[in-house]
Amino acid sequence: MSSHCHCNTEPACTALATMHTPHMVYHHHHYHHCVERDGRDEGHETVSPRISKGFANRLTPPITTSFFHKETLNIFSKQPILVSEIPIETVTWRTEVYKYVTRVRPDDPNFKKNGGEIFIIMVHGGTSDLGPFPLIKCEKTIKVPSSIIPMRQYPASNSGTQSDDNWSYSIDFMNTMPMFSNGGNSVFDFEASYKEDFVRSKFKQTGTETTDGVQFAATAEPDESQKIDDHTIIGLSVFKCLDPAVFPVTFTFEASARGEMVTVPIHRTISKKVTIDFDFFPVLA
Repeated sequence: MSSHCHCNTEPACTALATMHTPHMVYHHHHYHHCVERDGRDEGHETVSPRISKGFANRLTPPITTSFFHKETLNIFSKQPILVSEIPIETVTWRTEVYKYVTRVRPDDPNFKKNGGEIFIIMVHGGTSDLGPFPLIKCEKTIKVPSSIIPMRQYPASNSGTQSDDNWSYSIDFMNTMPMFSNGGNSVFDFEASYKEDFVRSKFKQTGTETTDGVQFAATAEPDESQKIDDHTIIGLSVFKCLDPAVFPVTFTFEASARGEMVTVPIHRTISKKVTIDFDFFPVLA
């Protein structure tokens, strides 16, 4: 796994003094049937720095379910996005990854032909702490290889409801997953769902699918006086795969910041490649 920063505005870089660069801290946790997200147990709402009106996570099937796996990725931990060593945004980005084999056992040689599907759901959390310069977009991008199909990014662009300076959003995901129990020999319907309502103050959130992944961002109109403030990272991404043999799969996670330094436009990106595997062993009854 690696990370790097791309510099696109050399005039701004040379005009700034050098500051100390904080070191990046990266931790990777890989586990099955874990129920922790940012200090919360699934299905329970706790106090968080975001303005939240409701939360319910029902993405984990019964522990006897076969061909399901969950892991938590710490993509970035207090990682600065720099302009000449000055942090314009500091990103902590954690992602819970839920993987489900549905309809057909993964060892079936005709998995795709018989209607088998593997769903990958990512629940994003973390924080975005901004530096001394105004930003108009803080964007998160997930790029995938051609073997992975981007399905949906929540909440979608233009889905917010405005009230004064506030924008209310809702992640409301639900999908029936035909999954396996009894050591992989029986099929049952698992109703996977995730609900989270939240509010952005003085800026909007966007979300969209691309040909090679998904994007979501905190964004402000450049002609308005309102700018993005410190905020929590919130989002849910849905992907699909039709071939169990493609695992392990490499995803590329990118965090970018756009804004203006004095009168010079700035755009910086940090990225990390993360390999995601899938343990296809059945759970014994």
